[in-house]
Amino acid sequence: MAIDLIPKWEGVVPSYIVVVGISRSPPPLPTIFANRDQACDPHVSFPQWQSFLSDQPPEPLSLHKTQASLPHGSVTVARQWDVDSIWFGAKSLSAIRAPSHFRLSFFPAYKSNISTAQVIQPHGLDLAHTRHTSIGTFITAGTRFSVLLFFPNGGPSHTKASANSLSLERFKDLYDEIILPAIYETLPDHVRQEIPSSYDLLYAKSRAYQEKPGAGRWSAEDESRTFRLSYSIPASNLPGFWASVVERANLHRVQTRRGDAVPYFQNPRLLFQAHDLKNTFASQSLGESLALFRDMVLAGLDASQIDMHSCWLDVGMRDHVRPPSSPSLANGDGIDTKPWTLLWKSACCDHLHDQLGGVVPEASLVADQYRSYLLRDVGTYYAKAKPSRASNPGHPEARSPGIIRAKAYNCSKDLFGVMFSDYQLFSSGLLPLLAFDEAMLKGLAATDQNRQRAFVSQLNRSHLVDAWEANKRHMRAVATLKRYPNFGIRKEVTLRLDVILAMWADGMLDPDQNPHTGPVCWNAPLTSSASDQHCPFWVLRTETVVKFVSTQAARFVLPLDHIFSQASKQVARPLSSSSSSLDPVQQILGLYTAQLLCRLLIHSVDDEQEYGFDNWIWRPTWTVRTRGRGQRSLKQRRGLGLGDTIDTSGTLWIPDNHFNWQRGHIALEVLIDLYISRNPLQAKLARQSNVQALTANQVTIELRFQQLTSNARIEYDQGHREDAERLAGRAITLATQEIARAYHQHFLAKLHSYWDRTRGQVGRQKLPVLDLLKQAQEDSAAETSRIPTAQTIHGIYAEAWAKYCQVMTDDVDENDRSDFNMSSSSSLQSDLPEELPCWMTTRRRLPPKNSWSDFLFQQIFCRAKPPTWNALFFLQLYRRFKEVWEKTCASLGPFDGCFSRQIGYYIQVAFNCDHSKEVGTSHGRTTWHHDKPPFFQIQYWAPTLLFLIVVYP
Repeated sequence: MAIDLIPKWEGVVPSYIVVVGISRSPPPLPTIFANRDQACDPHVSFPQWQSFLSDQPPEPLSLHKTQASLPHGSVTVARQWDVDSIWFGAKSLSAIRAPSHFRLSFFPAYKSNISTAQVIQPHGLDLAHTRHTSIGTFITAGTRFSVLLFFPNGGPSHTKASANSLSLERFKDLYDEIILPAIYETLPDHVRQEIPSSYDLLYAKSRAYQEKPGAGRWSAEDESRTFRLSYSIPASNLPGFWASVVERANLHRVQTRRGDAVPYFQNPRLLFQAHDLKNTFASQSLGESLALFRDMVLAGLDASQIDMHSCWLDVGMRDHVRPPSSPSLANGDGIDTKPWTLLWKSACCDHLHDQLGGVVPEASLVADQYRSYLLRDVGTYYAKAKPSRASNPGHPEARSPGIIRAKAYNCSKDLFGVMFSDYQLFSSGLLPLLAFDEAMLKGLAATDQNRQRAFVSQLNRSHLVDAWEANKRHMRAVATLKRYPNFGIRKEVTLRLDVILAMWADGMLDPDQNPHTGPVCWNAPLTSSASDQHCPFWVLRTETVVKFVSTQAARFVLPLDHIFSQASKQVARPLSSSSSSLDPVQQILGLYTAQLLCRLLIHSVDDEQEYGFDNWIWRPTWTVRTRGRGQRSLKQRRGLGLGDTIDTSGTLWIPDNHFNWQRGHIALEVLIDLYISRNPLQAKLARQSNVQALTANQVTIELRFQQLTSNARIEYDQGHREDAERLAGRAITLATQEIARAYHQHFLAKLHSYWDRTRGQVGRQKLPVLDLLKQAQEDSAAETSRIPTAQTIHGIYAEAWAKYCQVMTDDVDENDRSDFNMSSSSSLQSDLPEELPCWMTTRRRLPPKNSWSDFLFQQIFCRAKPPTWNALFFLQLYRRFKEVWEKTCASLGPFDGCFSRQIGYYIQVAFNCDHSKEVGTSHGRTTWHHDKPPFFQIQYWAPTLLFLIVVYP
């Protein structure tokens, strides 16, 4: 089945991708991708889901047939060479020659840092894990380079880009002690007069927007030099300036918490880098591209100040269909001048990998292959050298540098993304959350925050809708194009500069010696019978590819619009209403379905790799090894196996039995067997643990409570009072247990946050997590939960105090102990002081007038005035249960009367709280707890100091 032979969608585009025999005409593409006011009604297409998602045609999709059906025997393909990226490991800023100027910058954006693992290692540095910052830019012959400054002694970083930069304290050291003194020592007055003379002044200028009331960021018109904090230094002044910087960096010492003097900035290293230069150095031969690179870049630099072993180039070529030289002549000869697109054949990527791997066999390449547009026969390729003991091609001292990195990709990818920002259409992990209404979103946000505070999510549904509409706007712009370019294919390799220059000098890049490096132009046959010549690419009309991808995307956008609009049209109904009882369940099923369709949508418009966390989508089964100590067993996981349908049919079809087509979601019997792994690309808020917790807390328990109260009301109305009271009692017990469980999780999460704050102050590497607290959290979240008691708190504090004392004792020298409060009552002894935990010992009213349960109810659930922490999750849960009870079982007695008598059995320890604070602390100057970390100041209530262990199901 060829794409061009498929029935047309509204006479313009292929019917829902490659679907043959659709009886109903789907909406036009522009109306599917239109904004919310002009879009088609997605509910109208709901009956057609099965036809365009599942009804697989009798023949698989064949790009061979599509290509052979074109009215041409061959096309002319031409090649262009270029240099795309440049990395220079510079010895000094004096490598920049006049007339170039260096633009010194302060407080760069974190995004300018290198955060991903790099194969290249200028100066032998692991770039992503070495402290560094951007210090400016320079331009030579129109090529703009950014300048990064690395500090090998600054301590390794294993986290994101914002963490491998410098802290504000280190920026202050760098600017006040190194860079600014070097400026005032070496630069003339007319240069330095424009540069702020202190870190404090630089910082004030960088935050000058705060000087205007209500301004939270720079406004659009603030594109001034002061805003960018960028200042020009002539090349003639750079040798002295850099020498002064290095001298001061080597002399400066940073004091650690232990009092050690560390040469943090010693031996600073420079890296010049420039990217996206394809068209700057484009030429018909590789030699001509390198000549442009030599004349435009190398001529503007001092080669003696460049470490040639720390320099790399991305050298690439682009093949594309060459249009006829004269369109009028071509039309007269009957030759079609419509644009073409070349797409890499996925099978040829394997062959390419074998070829590249044979260049330097000892330097192995690790390859990743990407499927394009959910097509079996189209793919792209990315490989990088794998460092080993035998070979490390990215290191400057490598004797056999080999290929550092290699790529083969389709140039059409730029049409469906924003390459310079690494934006990917529909890639936000938050978009599936549109399957939830506002209430469910808030519940999920509370779950994500571990219910430890009255959390108000910054995310709301309107923002998600705006993002969804913006993605559709991009697709609409693509689907309605009137002019199409010729898209080619690209192959690119990263090699060390000295290797390239040696090959060039030896004549190995001479077209006479190696014709493939010179001007290349050949006729590519469109049918295999026309020639024995093999082409590693498919030749298709650009219009066909664009319409194909747009139609592919529309298959998933229509169902997603339906799911999202269902959630947006939910009407608030009583929780006891039978018509709304399934609504949360439907939203949960809608979320899982939206997660699947959003992942497929991403794959439909881009080149995507099959990641391990997507195994549940592509594989029918897979095996994993269980975690833990000792002998680990193997477990089999189940997935949807959609990759098999791509292999057999050429593109994606969802098996008929995987969906409940009547209700529009993944079939429940299929969903319960799926193992959905954690997706690191997905928003943390939408991770599976949160969704499962939300399902258990807001759906399962509430439905069970509604069922019990409804049955109790039926029994009561029929005169069966005893049965009604029995069912009502079970409902109250269920509600009390779940509210108590929610309070325990909040209580322990709050303790965890206080301890984590202490770790942040002392040092996370020094002060570990509390094992007993972690165990208590796990016990509370288990199906059969263990109730925290005074004994639990006592054990947690004993462990915390011992670890805290050990760390503080190690950090304090004998000579410095006088700086601490070392009185007999507060000495850092490992034995738990009698002041810990800080128990509240008196209550205004005591039993029998006021039992523990009544006291707890009044203290937490029924305060005279709503407290500031009234939005905590366990209180929301309490109010929801109470609302359901009052609408169904009010005749059996008030909810609070039953609840207040039972809650004390399930909550055995609680924070002391007041109207403004949910966690009371003791920190008065006359108390033992003064100057202690807040974790040790927390005040608690308990019914008795007799330690109890209570377990409830």
